[in-house]
Amino acid sequence: MGYEKSPRIRDIAERLIDEHHPHLKDAKELIEYYTRDDSGVDWAGKCKKCSSFERFLTGMMFHVFIIDVALENWSMDRLEALVDHELCHIQRKTGMEVINPETGKVIRKEWAKKSDPDSWYVREHDVEEFSDVIHRHGLWDYGIEKFAEAVRKADYQMTIYDAEREQEMKMAQ
Repeated sequence: MGYEKSPRIRDIAERLIDEHHPHLKDAKELIEYYTRDDSGVDWAGKCKKCSSFERFLTGMMFHVFIIDVALENWSMDRLEALVDHELCHIQRKTGMEVINPETGKVIRKEWAKKSDPDSWYVREHDVEEFSDVIHRHGLWDYGIEKFAEAVRKADYQMTIYDAEREQEMKMAQ
């Protein structure tokens, strides 16, 4: 099992963070990126929140692993999608809310402290299901339904969040 730090993956990830992951912008230095040989693994990428001992040794909050065959042989679009997928696992709690004193409404929410390990968690996938179950039972779960709606509208660059908002509006009517 060979691991190597990967500046190339870091470059891809930091660009994706700037474009799509605002909760990570001030914490880029807390994520390390590695390639791993693909022998004996059944995954292309992994994201791991560091244990307290790993944080002590490395100073990192998360490690992202990408198999070397993906880095070497995949198209840039596919590699970016994989790195983006792994970054989506890294979630951060919100901290203090900034309130407009005149209206009492929230102007913005600050992110929780980046140095606090309890501010961070690993987000699970939005959809996890077997195609056999979908075939037999249809879109039986709300998450699967949202995902399918986003896929159907992918030609229009609709995201799963757009599909969720659309579904909520339908339910409210």
